[in-house]
Amino acid sequence: MKAILKTFIYGAIFISLCTVGLCMETSLLLRLPFNSFYFYLLVFSATLGQYNIHYYIKREANPDSDRFFWSVQHKKVHLILNIIGAIGLIIGLFHLKPKNFIVLGIIAAITILYSFPFLPFKRKKRLKDFGLLKIFTLSYVWTLITVWFPVITLTKVTPDFQLIFIQRFVFMFVLCLAFDIRDMESDGKGSIHTLPVTLGKKKSYQIIIFSLAVFLIISLMHFRITLHFMQLNGMILSALATYFIIEYAKTRNTDMIYLAGVDGMMMLQAILIGIGSIGIY
Repeated sequence: MKAILKTFIYGAIFISLCTVGLCMETSLLLRLPFNSFYFYLLVFSATLGQYNIHYYIKREANPDSDRFFWSVQHKKVHLILNIIGAIGLIIGLFHLKPKNFIVLGIIAAITILYSFPFLPFKRKKRLKDFGLLKIFTLSYVWTLITVWFPVITLTKVTPDFQLIFIQRFVFMFVLCLAFDIRDMESDGKGSIHTLPVTLGKKKSYQIIIFSLAVFLIISLMHFRITLHFMQLNGMILSALATYFIIEYAKTRNTDMIYLAGVDGMMMLQAILIGIGSIGIY
């Protein structure tokens, strides 16, 4: 059972499902029909492939990382998941609407520059090597994938959409910042000046609390448009759960807590909004 759980989490199956969940949440918040099965297959497969490629080729990490140790021992699993991701991606691409290719191209370009050493600088060859740029790039990509990509066929940008885009960016920023706090020691050694490395752990946690407050304010603004009280409740519960899991992770800094717990806040929010949307449509 433990081996299955580690494959589910460390093999990026869970976070791929989280990505699909947030895409579906966007449709619920905008009162739009869900995308096709092939759209979600593409989103799931692209996320699965991206994470598994990264860990398949990764050669260095925190020596205490259980995920890295698992990856070293299970290269064949990463390879199999890469193949599954590639097949799903190809199938999904054949069913993608033309407008979606615009966003997909932007996301792919940013992702490649973020993960692979193609930038023309002597020491910093990836976007993730620029500490302050890293968190904003990652939050932006997640927002593009889970907000803009699912609803690119909208004929116009509505106030609804704008609020959800900003709200999702803030939410993903909080999760990314939690991971940066966890990695601040290794980032500091690698001269990657992330927010926690630059400002310190205490101020970084204060930024998380402030960002969650901004998230709730945006949720209230969105509620004034939709008047869907149960969806607002879902956002409030999501913010509270995110705060408590990050507090919990302060003293239990393990890969499983972060990858299942902190990342799991994406799935929890999608589920809460799904429950809060029952009877609306």
